Amino acid sequence: MEKKRVLWLDIAKAVGILVVLLVHTGRSFGLVTFFGGMFYMPVFFILAGMTFTYRPEESFLKFAAKKARRLLVPYFGYNLFLFLFFFVKNDLLTGQVSAQSFFPLLGILYSRNSLFPSGAPKNIYFMQILNAPTWFLTAMFVSCLVFWLLMRAAKGDKKKLALFSLGTLLISVLLHYLCPVLLPWSLDCALYAVSFMAFGKAAAERKLVEELYQKPVWILLTAAVFAVLSWLNGSVNMSVADYGRSMVLYLIVGSLGSLLVMEFSLFLEKHGKILARACGFLGRHTLPVLCLHLFAYSLIGTLLRALGILS
Repeated sequence: MEKKRVLWLDIAKAVGILVVLLVHTGRSFGLVTFFGGMFYMPVFFILAGMTFTYRPEESFLKFAAKKARRLLVPYFGYNLFLFLFFFVKNDLLTGQVSAQSFFPLLGILYSRNSLFPSGAPKNIYFMQILNAPTWFLTAMFVSCLVFWLLMRAAKGDKKKLALFSLGTLLISVLLHYLCPVLLPWSLDCALYAVSFMAFGKAAAERKLVEELYQKPVWILLTAAVFAVLSWLNGSVNMSVADYGRSMVLYLIVGSLGSLLVMEFSLFLEKHGKILARACGFLGRHTLPVLCLHLFAYSLIGTLLRALGILS
């Protein structure tokens, strides 16, 4: 039986993907992209935690298969489309097929933007066929599997779940500082994201978003704390393990920013009507937008240059 969709949850996803679209234009939109960059990935993991359903009677393999259909089938489908498009365009039609032509397949299998974290003097970049954003799908897949295992181990005990989530956080911190490479399928980042999922689960159980909505003074205070901590932590990029100045501080910043997005989304649901429905539609279709927006940007740029609008 399919769950009834909650509009403000879809709106929150829409806000997240809109920030992704802005950031990936390669242009700076000032405070919008700076503060948006603090929550546009965490909000999806937190929302996944809020809507996460653990069924004791469901086996791990059955759960994994369900998540694979939801996340991995689109991941490989969109990536193979992009690979074939650029293979035909850049290699096959030009008669320049070589071993290098198949390097993007390694990137698809490794599912990481680069081998080393950002700032490395020399790096190997994997996802160069406008598929860089798709790293998120495998990261979410791994995070969901790990979170399911934590839920199974906790057996409904909230304190145990919090303790196990802390354990995965500590492992992710150790991997970040001791492992010289970014792990395939964002394993290091996925373990870190489990903390966001745990926060989302706790927030849903306590109806934190709905309760905070009734306290505008607390919302303003949350916004102030979010702004200050964001400035202290600096810019981030989860895809290449760039968490700013502090991984722990980024957990707080990402959680507070996501919470503010949800408060805005709940407000829009209650007062926005037409805009709320439009955002809800976008929120229900974030996956294809995430996977194909760079490709769409490329097509639009090519068209504008052909028309003489762009140089």
